Order: sequence, then structure tokens, then C-alpha cells
Amino acid sequence: MRRLEQLVAISNKLCIQFRPKISTDKHFTTIKTGGGCASTVGQNWYSTKELTLANGCIHEQTILHELLHTLGFWHEQSRPDRDNYVTIQYANVQPGTEHNFNKYTTSVDTLGTPYDYNSLMHYGSTAFSSNGQATIVPKNSAAQIRPVPAGLSPIDILEVQLYYQCTGSSGK
Repeated sequence: MRRLEQLVAISNKLCIQFRPKISTDKHFTTIKTGGGCASTVGQNWYSTKELTLANGCIHEQTILHELLHTLGFWHEQSRPDRDNYVTIQYANVQPGTEHNFNKYTTSVDTLGTPYDYNSLMHYGSTAFSSNGQATIVPKNSAAQIRPVPAGLSPIDILEVQLYYQCTGSSGK
């Protein structure tokens, strides 16, 4: 029951409703067990969208991260302006995982929000490290990247509200 209460609380903050599919739903996301923790970004208007969660992915932060992908959000450290805020240390990245640090083009809308080191969509500083050393280093020496964000940051919530043009539980 606690997880349901958390999902309802998050839904109210985001003004997005997560609920079981009903027969009249034409577009929906199926959450299934599979390899890895994965979801494509944004809604698929032509077929069922799948969000995959392997056994190691069943953690609140991971599920929320994948749901944010489903809602249309990309990784924070891959924003078009990321080079102003972080340096990717490719020498420390596991071979074959470099694509996880691709920088997106200017077609990705940051919604005018500031770079968010605390975003649930930001990888930890040692993500995909081959040697335990940092793969993402903040350019601002006072900034810190948490290994596992505690949950949605205030900027994560703001971005969802801006993207869906709603505030709080009133929604649109």
C-alpha cells in the first residue's frame, strides 16, 4: 500500500495520472519484466509502449527514472548545454557504453530550466565507470552529483509541469 500512496503523491505533484489500463485506452505503457531498465523517450502513438524492468531495477528511483523517460524526458547530463556544467571523462568509461554519454542536439527542449545536478534523470558521477573513477565531473567545484538521487528534484517536478502545462494536482 505504501508504494501506491507514493505513486499517488507523485502523480499529484506532477499533475500526471498513473493508473491501470482500462479497455477504452488507446495509448498506454506496459511495464514488463525483461533485460535491463529501459524505456524509450515519449509516447508511442502507433503501438503499445513498453517499459522494461529487470529484477535489479525494482527500486523507486529507477522506476521513476524510467517513467520520466516515458513522459518524454531525456538524461540531464546529455542536455545540449551540458558542456557548460559537466565534463565527461571518457577515459574512465567502460568500453561499449560511451553512447550513454551522447550529448543531445539543440532539438531537445530544456524548457528554460537550469542544469540540475540533483535530477532523477542525472546519472551518478561514476556511472558506467571502468575503474571506479568519475565519468561525470561538475565544472562548478561546489556542485555535487549524488550517486543515487533521493527522488524527484524540484526542477524535475517543474519540468513535468511546464511540459504538460499544468501545476500540482489541478492538472489539465
